[in-house]
Amino acid sequence: MREKNHEREKRFKRVKSILQKGDSFNAIEFLNGSGEPLTIAKRYSELVLDFYWKERSLSHVIPFSISGIQYCLTKAEGSSSKKVAKELKGIAKAISYNLASFTWPGWNEKGIHITPSEMKIGLDAAKFNLRLARELKKGEIPHSAAYWVLGAHYLASKDNDKAIRAFASSKEKARKGNDPLFEGLLEGYIGLAKIVRGKRMNEGQRQFENAIAGLKKLKNDDSKFCIKQLKTALKVFTKSP
Repeated sequence: MREKNHEREKRFKRVKSILQKGDSFNAIEFLNGSGEPLTIAKRYSELVLDFYWKERSLSHVIPFSISGIQYCLTKAEGSSSKKVAKELKGIAKAISYNLASFTWPGWNEKGIHITPSEMKIGLDAAKFNLRLARELKKGEIPHSAAYWVLGAHYLASKDNDKAIRAFASSKEKARKGNDPLFEGLLEGYIGLAKIVRGKRMNEGQRQFENAIAGLKKLKNDDSKFCIKQLKTALKVFTKSP
């Protein structure tokens, strides 16, 4: 594992060096020639994570996400193996989910400043992620996550009715997948969307508070994270412009 991480770090430094000396297309050429399709696809996925968590750079996350997704789709289309094609699309789905998540302002991540155009890219990625969840026949929980990130982007773009519908679908998938933690989280997001919409603010406030109370009863680190996530999102989307 240590050797694998070392190779990943070396590759990351190599890509950054190429970017400093030339252009992003040169870095993409380097990646595309670095192994077999599945290996390259995984390297794109790792690179996106590294540029976000290590560099806090959406200006690199976005183009490498898009290039990685396009690479996966192209190689999947040309693959003679249905298994390989499915794996490639699965990696494309993972990249698209991360792209959608990383371009959502509700995390209020330090050092990350998201522009309206970047949010639109995130919304597009969220729609694509849900489409692939359906195409690949993913289970209830991956579908729930896909609906959540779509609803999160609708919330950010002030399309609160669509956000509520997406969050409701996410909650239902979480219920069918027997995930009370995520079901409780989504109850909170439905309440949040109603608060932001304004017309059902009191109802939304009760729903939000009940979700927080329910999550507290779970008494674990994941529930604490979800509570913090909800409270952060509430501050982000109800603050005065």
